[in-house]
Amino acid sequence: MRCATVLFLSGLLLAGGFAAHAAPTVSASAEEALKRSRAAEGRVVGSHQLQDQDGRVVDIAQYRGKPLVISMIYTACDHTCPVTTQNVARAVAGARKTLGKDSFQVLSIGFDTVRDTPENLKVYAKQQGIDADGWSFLAGNPASMEALAADLGFTWYVTSRGFDHIAQTTVLDGEGRIYRQVYGENFELPLLVEPLKDLVLGRTAALTSLQSISDRVRFFCTVYDPHSDAYRFDYGIFLSIGSGFLAVLTIIWMTIRMWRDSKRVPRQPSA
Repeated sequence: MRCATVLFLSGLLLAGGFAAHAAPTVSASAEEALKRSRAAEGRVVGSHQLQDQDGRVVDIAQYRGKPLVISMIYTACDHTCPVTTQNVARAVAGARKTLGKDSFQVLSIGFDTVRDTPENLKVYAKQQGIDADGWSFLAGNPASMEALAADLGFTWYVTSRGFDHIAQTTVLDGEGRIYRQVYGENFELPLLVEPLKDLVLGRTAALTSLQSISDRVRFFCTVYDPHSDAYRFDYGIFLSIGSGFLAVLTIIWMTIRMWRDSKRVPRQPSA
């Protein structure tokens, strides 16, 4: 089932079925899934050991230090998850062009613990054309995946067709705290780039160095252009600031001149 907000999306029927214990026991209610997802914002994602596409054991906690984007998918899906992956890839490309290639990291995590093996995730990444530094594909066992899903507020469950799951992309800050949940398979570019911009350039960071001042300037001057569906550095902001500053100087100069002229006017002698 698909709707405008795209909360739950159906997968294909998986040959041979799927063990029910591999997915969390949750209600099929989209409202409850959204509530669970929203409640996770502000939560620190804990230590969860998984395997990357090359079979190496990794821990979610080792990705701290930079913002992190997590996209939950399953490799047997032939529509929704590939569409989501491509949309995330488009947003990631736009964000990295704007914020820097190494400014954040990305994880695609396969929640089908039977079929989403490191080997299958590697094939999936190749099929999707994902071969970028700072983007890993991770697999896990049922226990680790259920624990990670609970931390992320991610809901999925087995159906006769395969899986239903909330279409959720999660943005974590450098401390592993969930900063923003992004919903839908075809979300708009700013929905992912804006929270990353907040975290990378520091909307509320103190201006304690030239770098922090430079980042703040980039924050305010980097804007989304809906016509090109891309971000750009808006020099017009500098022109507006300069024009405003010049107008203030002009007013000050005219005020001083009028005051000086008034001083030069000779006083009339008293009768």
